[in-house]
Amino acid sequence: MAISDKPANRRTATPYNTDVGELFVRRFNVVSIYVVVLLLLAATIVWSGIKTAEEVQQYHQDYKTLQDMKKQERKLQVEHQRLLIEQQTFSATPQIASRAVAELGMYSPTLKDKLIIQPGVATALVPVVTEDSDEDMNDVIGPRASTDISPEESATEAGQ
Repeated sequence: MAISDKPANRRTATPYNTDVGELFVRRFNVVSIYVVVLLLLAATIVWSGIKTAEEVQQYHQDYKTLQDMKKQERKLQVEHQRLLIEQQTFSATPQIASRAVAELGMYSPTLKDKLIIQPGVATALVPVVTEDSDEDMNDVIGPRASTDISPEESATEAGQ
């Protein structure tokens, strides 16, 4: 065997200016690696676009919900202020009296309904009201029980 410029094995020599893609195409005749990479890259781009669109849609829905809640909050604040004003209005004494009469049927008691209690007396004194004067408070019946003694009577009895 003489030395020659031809390679010893039967394979053809690869030129130095060949593209890597051509090497893979020669090596893998069925599928090019570039095609696979490009398909994966395209699928990733499409998937990313779809996810971005979904996120933007979700953002818009959440923003609309937030705006609706802010409107509801403003309405509730106005209602709260109105109720505070109403509460202050109805807490005035004339308002309470007129509502008690109108809504609850309450009334101011007459002398017949009043019970006068004097200190030092064991039982309550009941005012005597005649039909001549409904508001005469001078006629007061004294203690009804014989055991009831006013402080003046007990002092005079103790001195005897």
